[in-house]
Amino acid sequence: MNISWYSPLDPESSEIARYSAHLMPSLEQLATIVAVEDGSGGAANWWSPGADEAVAEKGVAPLPVYHIGNNPLHLPIYWRSLEEPGLVILHDLSLVDLARHLSHELGQPGLWKEQMCRQYGEEVRALVNRSENSVADYNEMLSRYPLFQPFIAGALGVVVHSRYARDALQRHLPSGTPLMQLNLPAAYSPETMVRAEVPERAKTAAQPGPVRFVFCGHVGPNRRLLQFMEAWGQLPEPAAICLDLFGNISNSRQLRQYAEHFGVADHIRLRGYVSDTELDEALHSADFAINLRWPTMGEASASQLRYWSAALPTLVSDVGWYSELPDEAVCKISVENEIPDLLAVLQDALASPARYREIGERGRQQLREAHSHSAYASELVALAERLVKGRLAYRMLDRDLVTIIASMCENDNDTRLFRDAIEVAVATVQPEG
Repeated sequence: MNISWYSPLDPESSEIARYSAHLMPSLEQLATIVAVEDGSGGAANWWSPGADEAVAEKGVAPLPVYHIGNNPLHLPIYWRSLEEPGLVILHDLSLVDLARHLSHELGQPGLWKEQMCRQYGEEVRALVNRSENSVADYNEMLSRYPLFQPFIAGALGVVVHSRYARDALQRHLPSGTPLMQLNLPAAYSPETMVRAEVPERAKTAAQPGPVRFVFCGHVGPNRRLLQFMEAWGQLPEPAAICLDLFGNISNSRQLRQYAEHFGVADHIRLRGYVSDTELDEALHSADFAINLRWPTMGEASASQLRYWSAALPTLVSDVGWYSELPDEAVCKISVENEIPDLLAVLQDALASPARYREIGERGRQQLREAHSHSAYASELVALAERLVKGRLAYRMLDRDLVTIIASMCENDNDTRLFRDAIEVAVATVQPEG
């Protein structure tokens, strides 16, 4: 099985790149990876093929695997997927931001709006226009109209990481296109966790000092930090909590202003980007993690898996993929009652820390049981092999016969139905024996 892998390449700036780098050893045990590229011509510096001779001998064209997410890093990958259809791994259900970047790249900033109306009907235009000046309308648009359809239209097959995304795609994929849900693997192998022992904090009684919260990733409006700070500021003693922020902050000045408004600014540290080693140390010395998302982009969260690796109890929004997580392994926050729910959890965490350490340990167990690299790679390669067999079978069809049968169809609808039937047959081709 030969595969070309198209993914963001810089693990320092992309969780998908990090996932790719750590998945590769398991993948290479089952398939020949011909290339690892970002779609723009760049090749990964964390990967060395060494498989060219085997590929040449087999003489089988590799199946392209394209990683698509809601980030401009994925635009070159999308352009490449138009040249040669392949397997799409869809990391975000909502691709509105990707569509907006694409529109600007084409010099047509309003193109994404036209695509919105084309996909969902002219009645959405008013909401789309309002979304440019209203956060509430923008959030509503993202949750109701994710605009993923154009980015998967030509896919030979699609992989998603949540039931939420799978259910949405089932209504829009062309007939016969395989769709598979897999559990997102962590950005390292759970089978070989470096810190197999229980974090130190779980072995001792409650330690003096504030409860340490941690946040990792891009700080944007849908990460709900303002709402967290609002609830935090309502505690009788806000100094009982401190917060470390790791990653990119789109507007640090505004964040500071809100933190001062809620009376928590003195208890927040902006740490920026740090090495994996530093981040792991910070996570294992923390007590709690924040992973709120609203509106959800339909994503599965690599950050959540990393929090679980450190046995951290985690605040999550009760929507999308996060709703699918075991209730006993995370702290779910209702989006309809967000501030009161957050305040209640903060108060309870200060009063009963042992209860939340148990939640973190159950999360760690969930990671080990359900997010294996080897299982993910095995199912992914099985789907890739099925697609390759289907592609070969399609090429073996007598095109003259297809043309003759199609000419016998009385109208375009009959022709489309015939072609759909062929696609279904091809997609389900099984090996002999």
